This record gives sequence, structure tokens and C-alpha cells, in this order.
Amino acid sequence: MPRLTVRGWAFLVVAANLTALAYGLERPELLPLAIIAAATPIVGLIVVAASRPRLTIGRHLQPVVATVDEPVRVEVMVSGRARAAEWIERVPMPPGYAGPGRLDEVRPRRSRVFGYRYWPTHRGLASVGPLLVEDRDPFALAVRVTSTIALTTQLVLPAVEPLPAGPVPDPSAESGPRSSRSRERADDDVITREYRSGDAMRRVHWRVSARQGELMVRQDEPQAGPRARLLVDDQLPAYPDHRARRDPGSPSFEWVVRMAASVAAHLAERGYAVDLVTPSPRGVDAPFADGPVGAVLGQLAILELSPRAPLDATSGVAAAVPIVAVACRPDPGTVQWMLAQRPPGAVAVALLVAPSGPIADGAAGREAADAFRRAGWLTSSVDPSAPLADAWWSLLGRPDERTPAETLLVQGVRRG
Repeated sequence: MPRLTVRGWAFLVVAANLTALAYGLERPELLPLAIIAAATPIVGLIVVAASRPRLTIGRHLQPVVATVDEPVRVEVMVSGRARAAEWIERVPMPPGYAGPGRLDEVRPRRSRVFGYRYWPTHRGLASVGPLLVEDRDPFALAVRVTSTIALTTQLVLPAVEPLPAGPVPDPSAESGPRSSRSRERADDDVITREYRSGDAMRRVHWRVSARQGELMVRQDEPQAGPRARLLVDDQLPAYPDHRARRDPGSPSFEWVVRMAASVAAHLAERGYAVDLVTPSPRGVDAPFADGPVGAVLGQLAILELSPRAPLDATSGVAAAVPIVAVACRPDPGTVQWMLAQRPPGAVAVALLVAPSGPIADGAAGREAADAFRRAGWLTSSVDPSAPLADAWWSLLGRPDERTPAETLLVQGVRRG
């Protein structure tokens, strides 16, 4: 429903005062001014009520699959009927909206297009919209804000940083590592078909869908080749810096997710197919991103902290695949579960992020690191403010043990 603006209410206050003066001072000539002052905002309400917009909204997002802190270009197509008005669009970044901007008059045969940019601040499935149209009368005495309801969901991936050559060796020649050219070709050769009722949303190929203008589902077959296993601790008690009230989240957990995403991309670049394993059960409808680790990045994008889950400390891998574990302060049960994931003779790496501040890592963190080291894992404890490239390199030794060439390599990766 339309409502009066501050200016409209001021007109009514003026009308009431003029009426009081007209009767109190016996000046009837003030009554016509009081009537005009009272009628003007009412006329404004009628004008706004009679011009209700009827709009259809379409959006084009570029890129379709976004990354945290990278710009997303949004193009909004508005069709239908509406007077010239102001627009505001809800977006997943502070202060929570884009705009305001000017929307010219929309007619059935005259659609309008406008655009803006936003920078997603959180990974996950982000909602862009709804578009809010603020319609006013010519004197801005009445206003109505109309929500167009339509939302567009966008997958926002954790930021991936390039990592230097680390403790996980390249696959052997017998394993058949894929070259960069073959990986790119495999990603381009994904077979898609039209979306059918009942298809899982995790099978949607977002980039092809945006190009075709309709939902397309991937039908790619799993590729054989060398594999690596990525362990991520997603149990809530393992992250003491978790904020459970108004602003839920954990800086340490977000660091773990970014590190896991970067390790997955790094291993894929080396020629591995990466499997993500977490202590807590995960849904089967995780969205897909593009690329050789699109499934892993999609799962990491929506990964959340979960209550402690019962763990089975038995290995689920028979082959000697490399193991990379990323965690914060895992409890003894989780440590034993992670140790059991390592097949005999496999390369095993553990990165433990130590919370800072009043909850700085203590005996629990040191016990976990010692348990990994005693089992023969390459282990490093890092601060959550540490660059990911430094954390990865720390598995091979302290920074002061690097050669000048190695130091230049890490600095180049960090700048990149």
C-alpha cells in the first residue's frame, strides 16, 4: 500500500495548524489554505495507488559462477508497465543493496535494461534480488515500494590462490597424469542435456545453462587416473572461535575452506582427481562448478560446521593415494579417523590452523600435531592470517630454510 512521505505528513500538520488558527483567531480565510494543504497529500496517495507497476524481471549474471571478493556484473531486464521510478536491488554484500538508480518509464513495447556490479563477500548459494521499485507522486508526498519478488540464485565459490610446488609429488608416468591441454579439453567436452523434472541440481552446468538460456544438466563420466583425498574437519567443536549468535561464522573454518579449495585446485593442476571427505555427512545435491575440481569446489562452497558426528576409524581407501588433511583443533577421535584414512605407503600431509587471540591454540592443538607427526605425516601449524602459499610451503620447512630462488617463487605466487 502507498504511504505518505515525511513531506506528506508535514502538509497534514500544516493543514491541522491552519484549521486551528482559522477557528481560534476567527479567520475563515485560512480554511481554504487548510483544505488545500490536506487535500494535496491525499491526491498524491491516489496518484500513486492508481499507478501500480506490473513488471517482469530477468537477470544476466557475469560470471554465472562467482568467487568471493571478485566483481559480478548484473544486467537487469525490466518489462511490463511502470511509471518512472527509483530502483534498489538486494545483493549479498554490505550494505545489502545496490542502487538507488533511476528506472525510466516501462511500457509493454519498451523494456528497460540497467546494470551494476557487486562483490560477494561470503561463499555459498547467494540470492540476487528482489528488485524494489519506489514509486512517488510528482511532489514526493506519497510513496509505494513494490517488491518484484523474483530472485536469482548464484553459486559463490571460496577464493582459490595458486600454491607453489609442495609436499605432494606429481603422479607417476604409469598413472597417466593428464596434461593441461587434456584437462581443458575434457572440461570442454562435457556432454549436457536439457534439465528434466527430478534431476539433481548438483548436475546443472551453470555456464552452459547461461549460454543456452535454459537449465542444462551435465552427463560427463568419471575419468580414470591418479586420485588424491582431501580431508576437511567440519565439526563445530573443533573451531573454538566460532561465533554462534548474531554473526555466525568462524575465521579459522573459513581459512580451512579457502586452503582446501586451493589445495584441490593445486592437486588437479598436478594431474590428480580429488575426492573431498569430511567427518560429517554431506548432502548429495551439492552444486557443481566448472573445471576438473568443480564438484569439490561446489561442495566446499556450501560446507558448514556440523555437530560432532560418530566416526569409524577404518580406512576407506585401498590404493596408496596421497592424503591432505586441513583442520583447526581436531579432537582425538577425529585425529584417529584422519590417520585411518591413510593407506600404507601413501604421502600424508596435515595442515592445522591455530586460532589467535584469547582462544589461541593450546595443548589440544599441540597434541593433534604431535599425533600426526608420530604417525609419519608432514605436519605444520599455521596462523589464520598466514598467506596460503606460505602455509603450504611451511610443510617443507621454516621460511628461513628456503633458498633465495624458493623465496622468490613463493613471493611470486603470493603476488599472483
